[in-house]
Amino acid sequence: MKIELILIRHGATIGNAERRYIGQRSNQPLSERGAKELLERKKRGLYPSVEALYVSPLARCVETARLIYPMLVPSFLPSLAEMDFGSFEGKNYEQLKDDPAYRQWIDTAGETAPPGGESGQEFAQRLLGAVRQIAGDARARAFHSAAVVTHGGCIMTMIAKLHPLAESGVDRYDYQAVNGGGYQVSLDTGTLRFDKISPL
Repeated sequence: MKIELILIRHGATIGNAERRYIGQRSNQPLSERGAKELLERKKRGLYPSVEALYVSPLARCVETARLIYPMLVPSFLPSLAEMDFGSFEGKNYEQLKDDPAYRQWIDTAGETAPPGGESGQEFAQRLLGAVRQIAGDARARAFHSAAVVTHGGCIMTMIAKLHPLAESGVDRYDYQAVNGGGYQVSLDTGTLRFDKISPL
């Protein structure tokens, strides 16, 4: 069975505008500009209609989901929250560039864990659990489309891990999404593989 997933990055926050690491420890709301941009995108018809809605419980995602899909009752999945950036949380590159732990984290493309935070493998496994739950719900409830309102790092990681060419190595940074943007993918609920990956 295949279902269509709309992977949407939350709207902009003040922390995003300041280019800070805003992970699961920061429960920032949308900025005024972020909310306005979402409504403009919605007016242009960029968000397809769906039957189900899955949302990270962080405020910026909850607000985004309510603006885009006010008619749907969301299922909140803690496993869709952004990475735990540990001691890097709330800081930007200029504040971290001389920190040896940060340099190591950058050099390993986020596979090592920030001090007090989450490793790339832990993050990926958590997200795969979320996809597995959505696939199971789709089979049980017989829906064929769902929106997933989550975070930029989550979208990049899910696509890289579930891409048809994942075994060959997929650069997750090829799938960065702007605030309010994202990707439409087809998910095979049996194999947990994505195909037909296209930007919104």
